[in-house]
Amino acid sequence: MTAVGDILELSYGKALKGSDRDGGNVPVVGSGGIVGGHSTGITDSPTIVVGRKGSIGSVTWIDGPAWPIDTAYFVKPKRDDLDRRWAYWMLKSLRMETMNKSAAVPGLNRDDVYRLNVALPPLPEQRRIAAILDHVDALRARRSEQLAHLDALAQSIFISLFGDGSSSRSKTTIVCLEDVVERITYGFTNPMSHVSAGIPIVTAKSVRNQDIDLVGGAFTTRDEFNALTDKSRPRKGDVLITKDGTIGRCAVVDTTEPFCINQSVAVVRPRQDLRPRYLVGYLTLSRVQRLMNGMGKGNALKHLQITELAKFSIPVPAVEEQSRYESQMAIVNVHRAALRRSVVAGNELFESLESRAFRGEL
Repeated sequence: MTAVGDILELSYGKALKGSDRDGGNVPVVGSGGIVGGHSTGITDSPTIVVGRKGSIGSVTWIDGPAWPIDTAYFVKPKRDDLDRRWAYWMLKSLRMETMNKSAAVPGLNRDDVYRLNVALPPLPEQRRIAAILDHVDALRARRSEQLAHLDALAQSIFISLFGDGSSSRSKTTIVCLEDVVERITYGFTNPMSHVSAGIPIVTAKSVRNQDIDLVGGAFTTRDEFNALTDKSRPRKGDVLITKDGTIGRCAVVDTTEPFCINQSVAVVRPRQDLRPRYLVGYLTLSRVQRLMNGMGKGNALKHLQITELAKFSIPVPAVEEQSRYESQMAIVNVHRAALRRSVVAGNELFESLESRAFRGEL
C-alpha cells in the first residue's frame, strides 16, 4: 500500500480568461471538462485533470497537451514506474467527489487525497489493469452510442409519419392537451416515510430515456401508499412528465406494479383517441422539448405549471396512424430494452473490475 501523495502531485491549474483563449487545438480544461481551446498548453501529453472547485473530484483524461485552468488540478507523476492510464483509473476509483471541504462552493483539498492509500502494483501490472479497464470502458461507450442511435431512430420514425410538429398536416387536428386527456395532475406534496424496501417512490430523477426507474430511488410503506389519493398512484397507460428541474422528460407507464409519484412529476392519462406512445413520441421531439423548457418558471430550479401544460398544443392524427407508429416503436423498444440491459450489465462489470483492480485482486 502506498499513499497517493507519494506517487503523484496535484498541481494547480493556471487561469486563462475566455477572452484570452485563441481557439487553438490544445484543450482548455476546467473542473467539469473541456471548456475551450488555445494554441499552447501548460502540460505535456498526456494530461490528467482533477476538479478542484465546482465539479470536485471529477477526473478528465486529455490525450495530449492541455491547459488546466485554476478551478482544477493536473497530475504530475513523482515516479518513473507510474503508468498514467492506471493513475487515471485509480483516481476515478477514489470517489473524490465526496471529499468536499467547502460549504458554499464545493472544493477539494489535495492534502486529503494525498493521505489516501492505494495498492501500487509493478509497472507491467499497472499497464495490464489499465488495458482491461480501457477495453471494458470502450465497450460501455459503444453500447451507449448504439442506444443513442436507437433514440434517434425513434424520433426519425415519428417525423417520417407525422412531421416534426412545426406545421400541421391537412388532416391533423391541433388541440390543447387537456382536450384529449382524462387527467393532468401531479403527485403527493407531503413527505413520505422512506424504507429500505417497499413501494417505489418515483421522482423527476427516476424518469429518463423514456423509461421509469422503479428500483434506483426511495421506497415507502404499503400503508402510506394506500393512504395516497389516486392522483399520486399512476396506472398502466398513463404518461409521466417531469415538471421540476429538468423539464419534459417523459415515459409511458407499462407496468401494473404499484408505485407512487411526488410533486416533481406530472401524470397525464390520455383518452382513447390519444395513444400514450404517440404522446411521448411528440413530446420528445427536439423542437417540442425546447418549447417545454421555455415554459419553465423560476431561477434556481425551473418548474412547469400544470395549467400551462394543459394548454399545450398537440397535433392529434387519426388513431389508426397513431397505432401504426406504436407498432413500429414496439420493435424499436424491444431492441432498446435489450441494449439497456446490456448497458447496465456492462456498468456492473466495469464497477466490479474497478473495485477488484484497486484492491489488488484483478
